[in-house]
Amino acid sequence: MAKKFAFLLVRDFTLSPLSLFIDTLRLAGDEGDRSRRVEFDWQIVGERGLPIRASCGVELLPTKAIGNPEDFDNVVVVGGLLDTNRSLSSEKEAFLLRAVEKGVPVTALCTGSFVLARYGLLDGYSAAVSWFHIKDFRAEFPDVNAHADSLFSVDRGRATCAGGTGAADLAGYFVSQFIGQKAAEKAAKILVLDRIRNIRDVQPVGDLFPEAASRAVKRALLLMESNLQEKVSVSEIASRLNCSRRQLERLFATELGTSPMAAYLALRVHYAKSLLEDSDLQIGDIAYRCGFENAGHFSRVFRQHTGITPTRLRHPSRSVISPLDT
Repeated sequence: MAKKFAFLLVRDFTLSPLSLFIDTLRLAGDEGDRSRRVEFDWQIVGERGLPIRASCGVELLPTKAIGNPEDFDNVVVVGGLLDTNRSLSSEKEAFLLRAVEKGVPVTALCTGSFVLARYGLLDGYSAAVSWFHIKDFRAEFPDVNAHADSLFSVDRGRATCAGGTGAADLAGYFVSQFIGQKAAEKAAKILVLDRIRNIRDVQPVGDLFPEAASRAVKRALLLMESNLQEKVSVSEIASRLNCSRRQLERLFATELGTSPMAAYLALRVHYAKSLLEDSDLQIGDIAYRCGFENAGHFSRVFRQHTGITPTRLRHPSRSVISPLDT
C-alpha cells in the first residue's frame, strides 16, 4: 500500500516547499522518472473547484475534497506569507484538528509551523523554524521548543522544516523511513541536489559570517541569532554543542578570526542596525530586543562598532544633538 500524504495549503502558500516535497516522493517512489504513485500517493485537499493562490501568483486546484483525515498517513500544512488573516479555511481547520485527534502524524513546511502553533499543536514539542523567522516565532509561541539550528525536526508525530530546499530533506527523511535511504538518494540526484541532508545538518547561517565552515561554528552562530534578546552564555552554547568552551573558542578563532563573545556582539549590533533602518521602533525598544541593558549602553556599543550613533544613523541630517549622541 502506498503511503498517502494530504496537503493543506494556506492562502498565499509558498510554492517551492510544496513542489520539492512532492517531487521527492514522486521520484523516490517509482522506477526511473515514470511518476507512478507506487510507494507514495499525495492529494491537495480543499474545497473542490476553489483555486488556492500561491505567494508567487500561481493558482492550484484541490485534487481531493475535504473528507476523512484517517485516509492518510500524514497531513502536511504548507505555510506562506505571515499574515494572520491568511490561514486555513474553517473546513481545512476542522480536517487538521480531526487528524490530530485521530493520531494522524502532522507535518509543517516553511511557515506552516506558525499555523500548527496557533492551534496549540506544537506546545511542548520541538520545532525547526527558519533563522529568518525564529525571533517572531518565539515571541508569539513561548510554549514551543523552537530552534533554528537544524533543517528539520521530527518529534512524536510532529514534523517541521525551515522551508525552501529543507522540504526536500524532510521528504527524504520520510522516504528513508518508509522505503530506504537509496530511494531518497535517487530522488536527490534526479533533482540535482548534491545529497539529502539529514536531521543533524544545520541551516545556512546569515551573511555576516560566510566563512563559517564547521558544523559547530554554524550551529553556534544560529543559536546566537536565535537568542539576541535573551542572551545565552558561551559556556551554555558550547554545552549544547557537546564541546568545551575552549574548543569552541579555538574553532571561532580559526574560522572567523574572532571570539564567540565578539561574534555574538557583532550579530546583535547587526540586527540592531537592520531595525534602525527598516522599522519605526524606538531606540530603547531596539536596545531591549537586541539584548542591551539600556539605550545609553546600546548607543555607546553601537558607535564603537559602526562609528555612528543610532540616532545619527536614523536621522543623518538632524542638527540637534540627542542625549544618545553624547
